[in-house]
Amino acid sequence: MSPQIALRVIGGGLICQGLLFFAFAAPLTLQIFPGASDEAVHVGTIVRRGLATTSFLAGLVIFLISNDTYRTIKRVLFGCGIGFAAMSFSMLKIISDEAAFIPLPAIGIYSVVALYALYLAFQK
Repeated sequence: MSPQIALRVIGGGLICQGLLFFAFAAPLTLQIFPGASDEAVHVGTIVRRGLATTSFLAGLVIFLISNDTYRTIKRVLFGCGIGFAAMSFSMLKIISDEAAFIPLPAIGIYSVVALYALYLAFQK
């Protein structure tokens, strides 16, 4: 997969994630915090919608940058790799602290994207 296509896939995935997080904010909050009170679910839903718009924005920027110069694309892939790795470590920390339920496929997807983005960033 070329770096340009990788950025389109990553950007498109973040856009889709943002739309899904916004549309299903309450059910996702209940899935992650199954014993939460109504007030906590309300707060979680608001925070998740804020996260959704941030994900949508980042995805859109990454998607639109995919036609830029090769150097810029490599730098964005490097940033994506670091960012997705940080998100993966954060989710693992949440699981180790038993603070919330994070689905393992989510950690797997973020980790694979991090490794692949870093691989493409350093590939000649």
